[in-house]
Amino acid sequence: MAKRNRDTLKNFFRDGAMPSAREFADLIDSSLNTLEDGFDKSAGNGFEITVLGKHTELLSFFRDNLSEQPLWQLRFDQHSNALQFKPLSGAATLTITPQQRVGIATTEPQSTLDVAGVLTLQGQRGYQPNGKAQIPADGQWHDISGPLQGCQAFDVMAGTGNKGSGNYALLKASALNTFNPRGWWFNFLNLKKRIRVQQAYYLNRRSKLQLRWQALADDSYCLQLRSRTDLGSDIRISYFLTRLWFDERMSQCWQALDLSAGGATGGNGNEGGDNER
Repeated sequence: MAKRNRDTLKNFFRDGAMPSAREFADLIDSSLNTLEDGFDKSAGNGFEITVLGKHTELLSFFRDNLSEQPLWQLRFDQHSNALQFKPLSGAATLTITPQQRVGIATTEPQSTLDVAGVLTLQGQRGYQPNGKAQIPADGQWHDISGPLQGCQAFDVMAGTGNKGSGNYALLKASALNTFNPRGWWFNFLNLKKRIRVQQAYYLNRRSKLQLRWQALADDSYCLQLRSRTDLGSDIRISYFLTRLWFDERMSQCWQALDLSAGGATGGNGNEGGDNER
């Protein structure tokens, strides 16, 4: 049996023709069968594709209909339900997992976006943990992070300005904190949680911005930001945070040691529980 193009099939069934059993078989083989070919369409799922047998390939892309080998393939990973977009020869270029992870040049992404290569960026911007894009530049301290516990690390970028006033300022900071040590003697001169700041300003030092750690209830703490003086009721500070550390209790360190000694089971660094140091 063979697959035929439309012109050949039309010739088999032209007026006055007597198609043979073989030609009927060619017609059937030239048509899609939803059960055998893995294609279907439904109102609930739309266009449906199913892999056949032990194969993992879902789609293949050819340059033209004369090519014998596809250039690209979309397939399931052989050991999981991850989708992979790959050239015919070579490793997968793009992997998408059911755990909402995307891998570039890696088949086992370990985070939301895992790139096994070099990134070229035209820009980079963080986020606002409190959902506030700006805070007032009124000389008062304002929270720019939610309540934090344990070990934390952030890059902070902030800026403010008022057209025509000359009051312009930028702040770039690296803020590290381990369980927010407090007390005049225990944290002498704030050395244990010092924030490293790089600043630029235009007119005078009163335009500069300040950043600090602020203790909250229940051993939690937050980052606060302010302008050194009130720059006006309509002037605001824009800021962005980039989180750098995700193991608040250092669980990946001490749980790994317990495992080697036959102790507690492992877990990720964001699990719940007390804030024991």
